[in-house]
Amino acid sequence: MVSCETISSDGSGGRRQPRPAAAIFDLDGTLVDALPDIRANINRALAALGYDRRLDMEETRPLVGGGARNLAASILGKGIDAPETEALYQRFCAIYAHHPAELSRPFDGVIETLTALKERGVRLACVTAKPAVARVAVLDALALSPLFDAALSPEEGFPTKPAPDMLLASCRIMGVAPERAIMVGDTRYDLEAGLAAGCHTTIHISHGYQPLPDDLRGRVMAIDHFRQLLPLFSG
Repeated sequence: MVSCETISSDGSGGRRQPRPAAAIFDLDGTLVDALPDIRANINRALAALGYDRRLDMEETRPLVGGGARNLAASILGKGIDAPETEALYQRFCAIYAHHPAELSRPFDGVIETLTALKERGVRLACVTAKPAVARVAVLDALALSPLFDAALSPEEGFPTKPAPDMLLASCRIMGVAPERAIMVGDTRYDLEAGLAAGCHTTIHISHGYQPLPDDLRGRVMAIDHFRQLLPLFSG
């Protein structure tokens, strides 16, 4: 499925010209199926801190996308600034650095599509709520790091998505205006960030962890496979 193909983030009803020169991607649920590792590592962290609770895959899925601190707070039912939240967050990050991609794999077509875009001269960025140490470890473990011109996480001085700051910073690093970059993600956080940044096109990928929110239909493009990105950079 491809829908809303002519929707651009300015609401003009047509793609901006010239064609996009850069692509910005979320990580978990967009580039990589990281849910098994997220679940395994948060359960390791809970066990290490003496908690009895363990998450199954379906409990973990809706918690992904808002950042590791929000994940810890949601699991514990505590505030984002609570000491218990911070302790679980820190332990989760430390464990993730040692187990970054034991179960994670790129989604079908990701490596081929990124490689094709790179060969066309498209600049590529990864912006994620994942802690920086885990982001680096995952991208390195899956041999994705060389494909990106920029990669950013909140710990590097940015608010989490849906704030557009990481997207705007990645555009500055790539030397591309936001209106010449597309944003691809699988959660509301990603889509709202792309719209707020004024990206050329904001795109929901259906293989991720959250369905396209009803209130964003008609404002973003929807695709089912990474190869459907390639026509945006043709012509």
